[in-house]
Amino acid sequence: MKIKEIFDEIAAEGGTNQKMVILGKYVDNELLKRVLYLANSKRVKFYIKQLPEYTPDNNGGETLEWALNGLQSISSREYTGSQAINWLVTLLSALSSDDAYIVERIIEKDCKIGMGTSNMNKVFKNLIEDTPYMGAVSFDEKKARKLFEKGAKGYSQVKMDGRYCNATIVNGEVYLESRQGEPTIITGAKLLKDLANLNEVVLNGELTMDGVPRYESNGIIASIIDICGKMESRKPEETERKITNFEDKHGSFTAALDGIRYTVWDMITIDEYNATKSSTPYNIRLQNLSETLSKIENHDSAVSIIENKEVETFEEAMGHFKDMLGRGEEGTILKAQTGEWKDGKPTWQIKLKLELTLDLVITGFNYGTKGTKNENVVSSLNAETSCGLLKTRPQGLKEDLMKEITENQDALLGTIIEVKCSGLSFDNTGAYSLLYPAFKHFRDDKSVANSLEECIEIQNAALGLS
Repeated sequence: MKIKEIFDEIAAEGGTNQKMVILGKYVDNELLKRVLYLANSKRVKFYIKQLPEYTPDNNGGETLEWALNGLQSISSREYTGSQAINWLVTLLSALSSDDAYIVERIIEKDCKIGMGTSNMNKVFKNLIEDTPYMGAVSFDEKKARKLFEKGAKGYSQVKMDGRYCNATIVNGEVYLESRQGEPTIITGAKLLKDLANLNEVVLNGELTMDGVPRYESNGIIASIIDICGKMESRKPEETERKITNFEDKHGSFTAALDGIRYTVWDMITIDEYNATKSSTPYNIRLQNLSETLSKIENHDSAVSIIENKEVETFEEAMGHFKDMLGRGEEGTILKAQTGEWKDGKPTWQIKLKLELTLDLVITGFNYGTKGTKNENVVSSLNAETSCGLLKTRPQGLKEDLMKEITENQDALLGTIIEVKCSGLSFDNTGAYSLLYPAFKHFRDDKSVANSLEECIEIQNAALGLS
């Protein structure tokens, strides 16, 4: 049975469970397994944004297996640019229309069968691997001090809280992807022109917006990605309506694109990224990154290197962490200079992030955004200190709790709640607020909330300042 016929059979079924049942019938089909992997693995890239024109060979031609072997020359970058496109035309032109369609699905990374990789992995166990991502472990003083043993040094870097983004640059083409490996489409953004000056590298960083608080910029960037990423699937008038709605809220769409900044903290080769490991020490990678970004000719570049401080002791790292909190940042990441790059959360990268719990009083309720599934239920709370000098809006309510709160608003008004946050901050009016407030639970045992003075004392104690 041809792979195209299997795809058609799955696509014709509307239910996810039934799609999995159909796919399960072909669990021993190694060619199908290979096609699904090539079409869905984020580690296999072909660096071709648009399918070329070709005429299939409906007289027989070559086999699909032959074409899959031929694609290796493109994914390995043996062929690049126009040479890769010409080779793809050769492959497609030698196949029947059904087999050529399957190669198209592989190149476009879209099987068009209505199945996500998680369900494919349930049938073909662990077939599609996760996108490689190097994170940081949670703070542990013993681990942090160990980074400085035998005179070793580290880097303390501002902890970004924007939208994580990998950038792969090949032959002037820039491919952005999220932490989950999904394409990050921001067509026309200034940073794309800046990154096009680089070649054969993978960058790790985050997207923010110049002049916009990061808790706001994440939502704006998400809207831009939705508009740009779905232009081909939407009617032009729908895209125009989306842009008009965007501009009513945020101003010029073009200006917003130009205002997106890419802040980078690591760089590896494409081969290292695909292997999910680099043995090059971080101090060398950071130096290479600095030298590489200097090749961007635009002096007003939308691409920046992370704010970085070399530290020689644990105490110096903690001092920088406190300085950044005082500046309104979420925290810092402590990194060993000798650290390698690997998929996962290695102990040589440690998050220094403040976490407080405060008792606040409920002063109001906020329904979900109109047009979303939560528009008819309370999705966040208004809360403040006993003195009213600190106000915030805790998030993180679960669905069953949203329903309960919606039905009992009068009774819950004035109730004390415990709120988790990343420290005190200021809102756009200069008044006290909280960084990343999240509801933890109701405090039925308390009738008075913390005052602003008490909140400051709690934070100072956590920072070792009192």
